[in-house]
Amino acid sequence: MSSPALARADVARHAAFEFVLTTTLLFVVVGLVRWLAHPASPLAIADPAVLFAVAGALVAVLIAGLMYSPLGRRSGGHMHPGVTLFVWLGGALPGSAVVPYVVAQLAGSVAGAGLARLVFGPAVEQVGYAAVGSTLGGLGLFLAEALPVALIFVVVSFFLPRPETARFVPVVIGVGVGLTIAFLASTSGASVNPARQLGPALFAGRVDGLWIYLVAPVLAPVVVALVLRVVRRSVPAPGA
Repeated sequence: MSSPALARADVARHAAFEFVLTTTLLFVVVGLVRWLAHPASPLAIADPAVLFAVAGALVAVLIAGLMYSPLGRRSGGHMHPGVTLFVWLGGALPGSAVVPYVVAQLAGSVAGAGLARLVFGPAVEQVGYAAVGSTLGGLGLFLAEALPVALIFVVVSFFLPRPETARFVPVVIGVGVGLTIAFLASTSGASVNPARQLGPALFAGRVDGLWIYLVAPVLAPVVVALVLRVVRRSVPAPGA
């Protein structure tokens, strides 16, 4: 997840990698919902609890796999504006890369959902392009989208400092997102990623409450990164 400092000439190329990764993420996620949730699908899972557990496990593997992929290793495999801001605030990504990365991720969200419609047909429309919904009110949804992301990044912060543990960050993120889907999808929708919701919501016309799905999962890692910065500055360096 932690990308090396990029030369200015490399920013566009790495942003293109983020576009490809996020497009792939959304294409597969929308495809999974099409095949696992559409009533006419031979793979449909009728029990919501089982459906969300299976979907969570598959998405966990997908996220970790994309982060470990060659493109993921090159760009950092963010696929999430909040991840990009977290890495930037941690000093591992230059500010010049933030906007290109975020634009690429959001564009990939739209492209992935649209590509899924082209490949999988009208059934994608019938499952709402996999856009998530919520049974919670505004504050409840905001917290349900923000707190799991914050917890994931707190755990990630313990893995990042040492190379021997940093290599497991993709697994931590994948498992964290997977568990969130398994336990919260029935109430909040468990998007926990603006890029996960934007494209599907636009295609499906589900814009009510969209701002929460776009803001809460980004605000959470930003707050964690800022708190970590304060804590690190307040802790004396060894030998000081």
